[in-house]
Amino acid sequence: MGKIWRLEDIDPENPEERFLPVLQFIPIGWGGDSNSRQRIVWPEAIARAISKHLTEAGCPPIDPALATKKLRAPYRGEQHPLNGMGGWVPLDEEDPEPVVIQDPATMTKRERQAVVERLRFLRYRINEPEPEQPVAKVVDTIDGPPRFDPSTHTVTETNAYLRELAETDEVEKRRVLYTERHGQARNGILKRWS
Repeated sequence: MGKIWRLEDIDPENPEERFLPVLQFIPIGWGGDSNSRQRIVWPEAIARAISKHLTEAGCPPIDPALATKKLRAPYRGEQHPLNGMGGWVPLDEEDPEPVVIQDPATMTKRERQAVVERLRFLRYRINEPEPEQPVAKVVDTIDGPPRFDPSTHTVTETNAYLRELAETDEVEKRRVLYTERHGQARNGILKRWS
């Protein structure tokens, strides 16, 4: 799909390649000019199958001397068949001037600022930090003891753990009660320690 086939690229004796140049950018739809219409884009495997079928059906090889149109590769942007800048044009139509992108290093400071402002207007993020991505938080660490989770213990086990903490670690006791209050909220624990 990514290659634009030219007559110089193909082997005219190979049935799968003989018609590849003409099986790309095929205009379809309404309108008198092909530039305003959609184009058929064949995956390479299908284009090769059609080329082989046309050869086997007796279609003569491509003769550039009989052509009334020529394939113009996209004159701007990526060079692949999905780029709408390419297509079939009359033989006498001249190719557009190539697009030249100015090197920012050759611009004045004011010109560079104008380009940056234009990109900001087009909603590019320039000099703006990316939003912080959410990350998983680890509760238990390898170096520290695992924290007590009341939801994995019975009321009796949780009350026994809180009794041990009552005199030694008030912060841990409050953390366990907070976890219980916003978790299972069992009365056998909360009424006793409120």
